[in-house]
Amino acid sequence: MANEIYDSTWWGNTRQTASSIGTSTEMIQGQFNLTKIGDEEVTNGDFATDSDWIKGTGWSISGGKANCDGSDGVNLNQNGVIENGKTYKILFEVLNYVGGFLNGRIGSANSNDFTVSSNGRYSFNVLSDGNNLIFRSSSFTGSIDNVSVKEVRATTVEASKCLADAIHRIGIQDIQN
Repeated sequence: MANEIYDSTWWGNTRQTASSIGTSTEMIQGQFNLTKIGDEEVTNGDFATDSDWIKGTGWSISGGKANCDGSDGVNLNQNGVIENGKTYKILFEVLNYVGGFLNGRIGSANSNDFTVSSNGRYSFNVLSDGNNLIFRSSSFTGSIDNVSVKEVRATTVEASKCLADAIHRIGIQDIQN
């Protein structure tokens, strides 16, 4: 059941049907939030201090941002902050972009999970294959800020319970009518 794909049209129709017969949709609305976001895994993601990050040559932390001078193949990372085999949502912002590419990895340093090359706010869901958060410069000149990494967990058990409760409630109303 954890790998099922849920059709949002079905859930919407279920809510409409429940509403039309006078049943509260509060239990069914839980179906729309089939994931839970865990606690923050990154320390100092706002770069308020020059701490908690391992900086390769060309990276610096100042002015509330991590800044890269265009050095190629250098990392900015936090090690041991995530667990292998879990899915994480990473959020961050690129500022002061001048050129190059910023590559990112959740897990090992073997390949890239994402690549960006412009200013903006970014969000990626990534299955980790290791324990590290890594930003790697490919001649990247710019800054990053507001880095957040949180585990994404499915809540299918809770969703199933909500649906069972709603069906039970609707069934009881049908019997009473």
